Amino acid sequence: MIERKKGEEFVTRDGRALALRPFKKSDADAMLRFANSIVKEKRKNRDLGIAAFDKRLTLSFERKFLDATVKGMNDGQVVSVAAFSGRDLVGECMIRRRELSDLSHTALLGIVIQDSYRGVGLGEELMRRALLGARKIGVWLVELEVISINHQAIRLYEKMGFRRVGVVPNKVQRDGRLIDIVVMYADIRQTINPP
Repeated sequence: MIERKKGEEFVTRDGRALALRPFKKSDADAMLRFANSIVKEKRKNRDLGIAAFDKRLTLSFERKFLDATVKGMNDGQVVSVAAFSGRDLVGECMIRRRELSDLSHTALLGIVIQDSYRGVGLGEELMRRALLGARKIGVWLVELEVISINHQAIRLYEKMGFRRVGVVPNKVQRDGRLIDIVVMYADIRQTINPP
């Protein structure tokens, strides 16, 4: 089992205190509310730079997802950092190690933040903590894909040491538009520093 610290407080640039900690199985209700709020936002804002979250999720789905996530954390295959305002999940960053032995030093990163918590330093802090956790479990090459219209996220990834390595043209089809995906990676052996 991977040793995990209890949650720690983080204060956003605009002064809001959040608890940052790994996911627990008991977070299913909070995860469901969070995920469905992102689905709702995406329906209203068709330029939202998120490719996932197409349809409302169920509590059963979230429970299965969290069971697999916690198992992956215990097995050293997943790093999760979730941000809570009270009982409400407001952001999360997850890194999943690739399963093949030849690729076990690599992982995929995903991050989602609630609209009212974007641009206040939370994304950078979630990523920094998740990348440090990935390094601790032996991952040193982290990859991600980002929808090309998500300029704020691309700037954050570049700030965190990610480099663009390519574009997959027309990977996202939304409302009759075709949108590119930017592929990025970071070698985190030297780039991510503890607080």
